[in-house]
Amino acid sequence: MNFFENQWVEVFRAGEQTDSAGNKRAWSPSDLEKIVKNYNAKNHEAPVVVGHPKDNAPAFGWVEELKTDGKTLFAKFKQLIPEFIDAVKRGLYKKRSISLYPDFTLRHIGFLGAVPPAIKGLADIKFSENDSITIEFDSQSNTGKTGDRSKNSFSTQNRESKLMTTRKTDRESEISTLKAQLKKEQRKNRLAEFKEFVNRLHSDGRVVSELQNDIIELMEVMHDAGEYDFSEGRSTALGKFRDYLEKQPPIVHFGEVAQEERVRQSLATEQLNILTEERAKIDKISYSEALSLVQAENPDLAEKAAQEI
Repeated sequence: MNFFENQWVEVFRAGEQTDSAGNKRAWSPSDLEKIVKNYNAKNHEAPVVVGHPKDNAPAFGWVEELKTDGKTLFAKFKQLIPEFIDAVKRGLYKKRSISLYPDFTLRHIGFLGAVPPAIKGLADIKFSENDSITIEFDSQSNTGKTGDRSKNSFSTQNRESKLMTTRKTDRESEISTLKAQLKKEQRKNRLAEFKEFVNRLHSDGRVVSELQNDIIELMEVMHDAGEYDFSEGRSTALGKFRDYLEKQPPIVHFGEVAQEERVRQSLATEQLNILTEERAKIDKISYSEALSLVQAENPDLAEKAAQEI
């Protein structure tokens, strides 16, 4: 499933809005139409980013197309990386915003985590019934008035610099947390798969109970060992170990062990009866016929059984 790729997502709305420099501007439907008209992915493919980086990097996906219904600006995304999709699904970046060049060309669409939104009321991206996203407008390339960046005061630039620093720190922290959680979840799933594999070998009698945990731990160590050239070809160390375990002959026959234990603990008469029933079942003969065969094969046991009677 491509998550919210190929879905039209609201990213901006007409009306009076305040940009990141604190400038207010009334955005009209024609402004939104101009943004749509100016966007050509063949000339400039706007990236999907986290926050508002100055160089539009790193890109976590791309804006394929824009459209407007006169009141709202919509974007359609493509080539979103799995880690970013997972981060959005888990609510790490609940806000989204747009950045424009002075000529109203889309610069990028940013997903925000720590910065509160300045615009309310846009519809949620349809992840599931319990997920919701609000939107902020933030254009560092457009003052919201004339588009002349030279008019920004030093204090405004200082605020923007601090804001960018905060966003960068928050973004790096969120990405680090995401990677750690992803690594932990992958290890959990991997160990569960190893346990299921070893349990199957145990059920087949190829692994004794005392070694199960040791084998699972060894498989986890081998997971990061990489590939090697073996006599049968190139393979990972883990894959070779799994093949080795699966090719081992059964070393425990649970049915035979259980039967021997029953015979050892029974009286002679009960032992003779157990062996007779087993022989009758295996050879598909009557009990009396099986008894005669068992008595002939086990004269000492037959004699003890007779003494018990």
